[in-house]
Amino acid sequence: MTLKRMLSAEDRQKLKEEFCEEAGKRFEEMFTEGTLDELVTFRQKEDRACEVVDKLWEWLMEKHIKVDEVKGGGPEENICPECRELTKRRGSEEEKEEREVVGKRGAVGFERAGCECRRCRKVFFPSGPADGNRDRGI
Repeated sequence: MTLKRMLSAEDRQKLKEEFCEEAGKRFEEMFTEGTLDELVTFRQKEDRACEVVDKLWEWLMEKHIKVDEVKGGGPEENICPECRELTKRRGSEEEKEEREVVGKRGAVGFERAGCECRRCRKVFFPSGPADGNRDRGI
């Protein structure tokens, strides 16, 4: 059985409104009064556009990861990506560890409860529900 994680229509609408507000701020960084005079060369325009996109990327990633935490960032039991044995969550839900993942556009920080395999002693951080154990090492 595949688990489907979904936001309620109300939560999704709220998040969409927050995104539109965030995108509006980033739009202002690109087109606010004075920036047309500041951004003269193609390179300057491109650099600013990349900064704006990177900020939106970071916002989207942080919100998406937060949804994982709210919807259940991983079950109590997971399968070890190394030896395929069943593992248990390390510590309690309150004992989350700071993590940082570097993606294509930068780094995103978050907290996540880790799992520890008693057989091979590998510590890993599951990325979500165990529908096929989608562990990607985060």
